[in-house]
Amino acid sequence: MEETIIALKGTANIGKSMTIARLGRLLQKNGGITADKISDYDYRAVFSYKDQTIGIQTSGDVGDFVCGELKYFLGEKCSIIVIASKTYGKTKKCITDFARQNDYRLILSTPYQVRDDSITTDSIKNYCANHIMSMINDIISGIL
Repeated sequence: MEETIIALKGTANIGKSMTIARLGRLLQKNGGITADKISDYDYRAVFSYKDQTIGIQTSGDVGDFVCGELKYFLGEKCSIIVIASKTYGKTKKCITDFARQNDYRLILSTPYQVRDDSITTDSIKNYCANHIMSMINDIISGIL
């Protein structure tokens, strides 16, 4: 399995943190174990899941904060990290540099959005979290 960062990127208020927070709860529902509190909207958690360590950070896509969180997850020996990112600037540079310097593959994605209200925000964020969960399973199994 290749160590991987999944960065949900985008501008402010498009649901990066909302999607990642749902992912952590989904991970726990599917057998992921964490000692961290994940009931709040924003949290940082380290999970044990299918013999892998997965770090999830829901809050903050500000450069210095993201750099610190990545270092924390590295110290926790996370093989998969899911984190929010801006589309440019210090945050993106920090994630890109960290991935390169620490031999992590970087997968960039954006949270799903529906702008005509034909699908509720709740539904589309859950759907996106489920897709990221599938990606994590595929990374662990070696498909990705």
